[in-house]
Amino acid sequence: MKTAVVVPTLNAVKRGFWYELLRAIAEQQLQIDLKLIVDSDSSDQTVELAVAHGWKCLRHDRRNFNHGTTRARIVRYLASKGFDTVIFLSQDVVLSEPGTLKKLTDFLWKHPEISGCCGKQISLHEKTLNAWQRERCYPNVSRVKSAADIQRDGLMAAFFSNAFAAWKVQDLIRFGNFPKTDFGEDMLLAAHILENGGSIGYCAEAIAIHEHSNAPSELFRRGWQIGTFHRLNPDLLKRFKNSSVKVARKNIPAGVVIPLAIKAAGYCSARFRDFVLPALLFCLLWILLAPCIILEDYPLPDVAMRYAPMAEAFARHDWRFAFHPRITPLLPVSAGLIASMFHCSGFLACKLASSLFLSLAIFPLYAAARRLFGRPVAIFSSLLFIVCPYILRFGYYGSRESGTIFGLLLCVYAAMLLSQNPCRFAPWGWFSLGETLILLSRGDMALFAAILFAGLFVWDCIRFHIPFRSILTGFAVFILIVPQLCVNRRMMGYPVLDTRHATIFNLVSRKIPPLKRLVHPDPVMQLDIVMPTAETAHE
Repeated sequence: MKTAVVVPTLNAVKRGFWYELLRAIAEQQLQIDLKLIVDSDSSDQTVELAVAHGWKCLRHDRRNFNHGTTRARIVRYLASKGFDTVIFLSQDVVLSEPGTLKKLTDFLWKHPEISGCCGKQISLHEKTLNAWQRERCYPNVSRVKSAADIQRDGLMAAFFSNAFAAWKVQDLIRFGNFPKTDFGEDMLLAAHILENGGSIGYCAEAIAIHEHSNAPSELFRRGWQIGTFHRLNPDLLKRFKNSSVKVARKNIPAGVVIPLAIKAAGYCSARFRDFVLPALLFCLLWILLAPCIILEDYPLPDVAMRYAPMAEAFARHDWRFAFHPRITPLLPVSAGLIASMFHCSGFLACKLASSLFLSLAIFPLYAAARRLFGRPVAIFSSLLFIVCPYILRFGYYGSRESGTIFGLLLCVYAAMLLSQNPCRFAPWGWFSLGETLILLSRGDMALFAAILFAGLFVWDCIRFHIPFRSILTGFAVFILIVPQLCVNRRMMGYPVLDTRHATIFNLVSRKIPPLKRLVHPDPVMQLDIVMPTAETAHE
């Protein structure tokens, strides 16, 4: 039986434990037929020390190194040379005793059903995050894991570490070898083996010391790597159902709380990067808006005479003055809620509400630009949006245009999603929300909103022939604006969004008499709409 030990290296001397590993390998009881390092242009004495201890060296361009494909290449070479077993080690592990590798390979071949097994990793530094995690990931009992363990253990069923592992070479070839990935090639292959009827093992008797740095930068980097791995492999999490919650329920020592939080921050920053980046831009916009909101004390006429008084009336539940058929309700109602919660003036509440809509617009803008042009363009376009003085004025002046901008960008984002995957429900929902915000922010945008919906309807007819999706979207918009229609019907007699639409409704109802039934017979206020006759028109 031919066995090879393979260690990928990069400046292993500088990072420590390299000499200890070389000496431990030389003292192993296991007969090793090939000791190979795959070196990525080390600038220290890594290669020289290895060669002096009888190792062969395969040099690899650091820029082209990939954890999955590099190992797959080695496996194919070993298979062509008739090797039966390959042991992968990390350059910073230390084997605990001369019989460590023999115990690992004996366990591998003792169980014919398993394709690979990893050993137990420990830390000598107690009360550290590394020691706490090692204790939970590497139990004291050996086991063989198969597909039956997925339902019970979730993602931990596929947990595997090439830092200290042995594989059957032919099984690696049979199951498709290591996939192309910069991190987690061991777990991806282990998951593939389990899902295709194979088994993997864990040998608790084979022990290696594997320390990780507790420096904040290193903790964040490790969290970032795991988060990136989970973000790039969402199907793996869905199939195995991440069991991290089970681990989190265990008692966490006080000494690991801060390191764990740093690592979690790195994980979340990578896993939810497409939300974290716009969230940071959201915060940046508020940083720019905050001084202007505080210092700006001269309200625009519409804010001073309309929106702010209506917001204050809403806050004190004075419904007679909280709504007006001339004013669309999005800004006054939003500002009224803020004034009620924070007991602030209507003017300040209008500025906060308008700034909130403006800052929320960052998310659909970033998402649409990222999907269309990539992440760098999305960041650049969002920054341009943030630093534009004219747009910032909408926020700290308390203008209702911010809600319109938010609604328009939601419609753009929805249209982009529909062009990519029109069968999903979410894009239609985002479109209906965007249309609603446009209609409730400015009444004079009704024609534009109607044109947008008409375009959606025509596209739906062309794409699916039966436009039930767009019809449902339009119905959802109607349901969302019904309260405003009811309020205006009671106040001025016509179920429209704005007083300017009342004349149009009156004209249409003359052509379609049943619509007259929707007119309230006794409104709160009279508009005195007079339609021109032939005589008055001639005059």
